Amino acid sequence: MNGRRADPELTRGRIRQSLLDLMQSMDFKEITVTRLCSEAGVSRGTYYLHYSDKLQVLDELLDIALDRPGDDCYRCTRTDEEYACPYGICDRVREHPEYGALFFDESLTGIVVEKITMRSMDGYVRELTDNFGFTPNQARTVFKFQLNGCLAINRDAFHRGLMLLEDNRDLIGRFIQNGLCMFTR
Repeated sequence: MNGRRADPELTRGRIRQSLLDLMQSMDFKEITVTRLCSEAGVSRGTYYLHYSDKLQVLDELLDIALDRPGDDCYRCTRTDEEYACPYGICDRVREHPEYGALFFDESLTGIVVEKITMRSMDGYVRELTDNFGFTPNQARTVFKFQLNGCLAINRDAFHRGLMLLEDNRDLIGRFIQNGLCMFTR
């Protein structure tokens, strides 16, 4: 050995990429740390220097997959012409198909919903209460309904080997748009 230490971020990146690669053909619950280490080309000791378990790797991958530029990217926005989804899952998977394995593994639904909720519910609730007259409880209900519906529709398309077609996304957007319009009249 040349005495140089591997760059910790490069090692972490290899481990994350290996988990994502394995998830293309296996459910998350089937992946072992041993298999992950083998795929990443790292020892178990090296793995445990960086991560305490595979859920920690998954958490980082979800953060990366959900990152979108801009301060207001997770806000519900509506104009008379369009509705902008606060999650953008279908857009992220269209841009990075490998993320479908993260978002649509049914054993991870609770984790994905919780992650998106932590990242975007407060802004969404604020938007609906400020601009549409919803109570906070009503806004949280709409948020949860929309998020779970978005995941279900996209998961179904993904498992059938399809991406959510833009026509379907626009249909859902118009449905939500028209529903929100009812609260502004």
